[in-house]
Amino acid sequence: MNDFLVKAVEAERCIVIFGASILGKVVLDSLELLDVRPECFCDNDVQKQENSFHGYKVISFEKLQADYPDALVIIAAGRYANEIRHQLANAGYKDTYSDADVIGCIDFKNTPSSNLKKILWHLAKLGKLPEIKAFPSNGLDLPRLNVVVTSRCTLRCKRCSSMMPYYKKPSDLETSKIFHSLDRLFSCVDRIYHVEALGGEPFLNPDLPLIVEHLVRSEKVFQIDVITNGTLVPSDSVLAPLKNDRVSVVINNYGTLSLQMKGLSKALNRLGIDFRINKHWAWADLGDCQRRNLPDDQLAELFGRCHFNSCTELLDGKLYRCPRSSHGTRTGMISHYSEDMVDLLDLSIPIDLLKENINTFYRDKRFIRACDHCNGNTRESLTMVPAEQIGRE
Repeated sequence: MNDFLVKAVEAERCIVIFGASILGKVVLDSLELLDVRPECFCDNDVQKQENSFHGYKVISFEKLQADYPDALVIIAAGRYANEIRHQLANAGYKDTYSDADVIGCIDFKNTPSSNLKKILWHLAKLGKLPEIKAFPSNGLDLPRLNVVVTSRCTLRCKRCSSMMPYYKKPSDLETSKIFHSLDRLFSCVDRIYHVEALGGEPFLNPDLPLIVEHLVRSEKVFQIDVITNGTLVPSDSVLAPLKNDRVSVVINNYGTLSLQMKGLSKALNRLGIDFRINKHWAWADLGDCQRRNLPDDQLAELFGRCHFNSCTELLDGKLYRCPRSSHGTRTGMISHYSEDMVDLLDLSIPIDLLKENINTFYRDKRFIRACDHCNGNTRESLTMVPAEQIGRE
């Protein structure tokens, strides 16, 4: 029994999860496997406070200090974890843990993989699959895949990482081409931990339910998120097919721009569809698309630090390593680099060779040439106000 379980179980300490978002749900599901219940969630986002998250109340940091001064706090906050850790330390909290600390308590050898289904995608990201008896440790796995369903959007965001304002003729991606390229990809990979269906604004594509259903049918896909900006409330016929244990709707909260966030949340609640609200505190300033003429060693260093380096993206039948590369190439803002993509629909390439190409493309790339047209999505570049709008021509 490690330090966390000793204090949580034997000492019967109150547990609070800090972060009412995707990692918070992972921690909640992990605690359930350990037969441990948290008291509540805490979050710095005022719009989440005093609301419910998967049946638990979300409180402010001030209320955490007032009501639970001796709590055991699990930080589930992704890139904001260090800031929250310092916030808690300055307030006198000594017993703080991460999502990995909690997951480290799970006895994978004696836990049926079916019980782990809800968190398999995150266990894969942490490299825990080899510890699970029922899972083979070899194979070609993709931690994340973005499936672009449209270049149409209801917003025009300055420095959009997907470069939506630069599309001269935004349109929905061809559904049959998405299906065909996904099927070719499924033939080559063993597992895809996390898929994001996105745009633009994915709810503008009337075929979104069909695309999500196609993803759900593949057992190789662990988790599917539909990423929306909260400006639309689709009809029940669009939303209902999203009700599935492996599907969540992620509403990016852009304040007054997300005009329909409450209406969409209400509709998702009514239909029993899993969803969460995601607050961005800063966007990365990726800079313009001009070449920097950086040497290869600097490009490799930038690629290694970039948060996009695992964001494999499927766009128009081609596999890219990041949204900057995919949309930059498609809009003509970035030069076409053949080595920066894999054409899944090139039928002259047999499946065995395609699998080899994808393996090399994902595992052996020190950087991509598109890196020379970008500042990188790093901690240093997180300086932009999220979703700042630019004028329409």
